[in-house]
Amino acid sequence: MVSSIEFSYKTFSRASPSSRTKLDIRELGIQFGCVRLIPFVKKGLSLYKDRFLASLPSSKQASADFTRPVFTAVAFYLCAKKHKLKIDKVRLIEVCGTSESEFSCVSTSMKDLCHDVFEISSEKKDPKEVKGNRELPDVLPEKRKFDDGGYLSDEGPEG
Repeated sequence: MVSSIEFSYKTFSRASPSSRTKLDIRELGIQFGCVRLIPFVKKGLSLYKDRFLASLPSSKQASADFTRPVFTAVAFYLCAKKHKLKIDKVRLIEVCGTSESEFSCVSTSMKDLCHDVFEISSEKKDPKEVKGNRELPDVLPEKRKFDDGGYLSDEGPEG
């Protein structure tokens, strides 16, 4: 099995010249209406760079190139998801000039290396902790017992 780090490293080496344009985090924030994400994206991107470089052998560290727009776009997208903001992923992929498969590979790599920053919480709440009126009986007649208040008027006499 090939790790996401190896996939991401391959994305470094096969970058086309057109995908080398700089993508500004501030511009993305303005364009997608999420200016408050800018510091989170910067922090996440910086952490990803550090952790990614640390995971590479020293011979490959010098060739790592984080200036490609796909890294900025993925960090922006993952921060938006973490903060429960809706971002048009297709439009974001178009803006950064990458393919969906490359976007997905970089996204997986970022989530793997920086799960503490980018991973979306998928915890299920304990049903007992969710507020609700548990004293009300179920409304379906077949769920009701005689002890819950007897029969409905059209089912027979009460008591």
